[in-house]
Amino acid sequence: MPVQLVLGVQLPASATLSAFVGRTNADAKAAVAEVVDGRSERLFVAGPANCGKTHLLQAACRAIGDGGRRSVYLPLAQVHEPIGPLLEGLADMDCVCVDDVDAIAGDREAEIALLGLSDQLRSRGSRLLAAGSAVPRELGLALPDLASRLGWGGAVVCRALDDDDKRELLIRRAEQRGMDMPEATARWMIRHGQADVPALMAALDTLDRASLSAHRRLTIPFVKQALGYG
Repeated sequence: MPVQLVLGVQLPASATLSAFVGRTNADAKAAVAEVVDGRSERLFVAGPANCGKTHLLQAACRAIGDGGRRSVYLPLAQVHEPIGPLLEGLADMDCVCVDDVDAIAGDREAEIALLGLSDQLRSRGSRLLAAGSAVPRELGLALPDLASRLGWGGAVVCRALDDDDKRELLIRRAEQRGMDMPEATARWMIRHGQADVPALMAALDTLDRASLSAHRRLTIPFVKQALGYG
C-alpha cells in the first residue's frame, strides 16, 4: 500500500469508507468518495470534533493508496515543529490529506508553506483533501489566498452524530472487534452513559477486555457491571 506515513501516524484498520456509519453525514462521505474516485481534485471537510472528519480523510488516504497511488495523511495538530520542511517532501504525492487546518491558523509561515503545497499539487493535477473545524473562510487564516485555495473544490460540512448514528457506530465497531452488541445494549449505553463519541469508544475498549476475560455476551446487565454503573 503506497501510503506515506509521517509523524509515526498509522491508519487504523477501521479507516475505510465502507466503515463510515450514519445517515447524518452521508453527503460528506459521498463528496469524499468523488475525490477518491478522481472525479474531484480537492475538497474541504468542515465540522465539529468527533463528527467523522478524520475518519473520512484517513479512509480516503487508505483507498487511494490501495488503488496504487501515492497518498499521505497529515494531522497538523500533531506537528510540533515548523511544517515547511515537512510539506516540501509531499509535493510529489498523488493525494495529500491535511487534517486540523485550524491548528496553523494565524501562523503565517505555516500558512505560506501549505499555500505553496496547494499550488504545487494543483499544477501536477494531484488531489488535496483538507479538514478543519469550520469552512476555510471562517478559520481565521492570515492568508486570504490560502482560504481561497482550500475552498476551490468546495466544502462539505459534517454535523455532530445523532443517537442513531452513535448506535450504529457502537454496533459496527463492536463487530470489527469480534463482539456481538445487541441493539438494545447500544441504545442503553447511549441513554445511560457518556454519549460523546470518545467516551463511547473508550467504553467499548473496556467491554472488549472484559468480555474477552469473562467470555460474556454484551448484555445490558454485563455492560452495567463491566462499566461500573450502579
